[in-house]
Amino acid sequence: MRKRYFIGGGILAVAVGLLVYASLGSAVSYYLTVSELLDKGSELYGERVRVAGKVANNSIEWDADTLELGFVITEGGEDLLVVYEGARPSGLKEDSNVLVEGEYRSDNTFQASTIILKCPSKYEPEE
Repeated sequence: MRKRYFIGGGILAVAVGLLVYASLGSAVSYYLTVSELLDKGSELYGERVRVAGKVANNSIEWDADTLELGFVITEGGEDLLVVYEGARPSGLKEDSNVLVEGEYRSDNTFQASTIILKCPSKYEPEE
């Protein structure tokens, strides 16, 4: 009788553990910087990753007819061309911090499926 309870409890514990792991695995995801992504190079081609950087000056190109947005993000002296198809985020501007999620391609461009604008520094105290 006790053996049945231990087996049932073990199965229940494993099931709960798998559910917690699955839910936290998607919520807690690490991001790479532009220089880290480029250092890994072809190792990440075709992989879904998140990359953080700053929008480079004079790099934003928007085509309202095709809903195609292109811009360069920079970090650590490295640049990465990002291509996105969809509505242009209203807060996207030069020198803003962004986090892009998508696929790194073999032509060294990043096909973004999501653009996350980081909170501006207006909430930090002025020096």
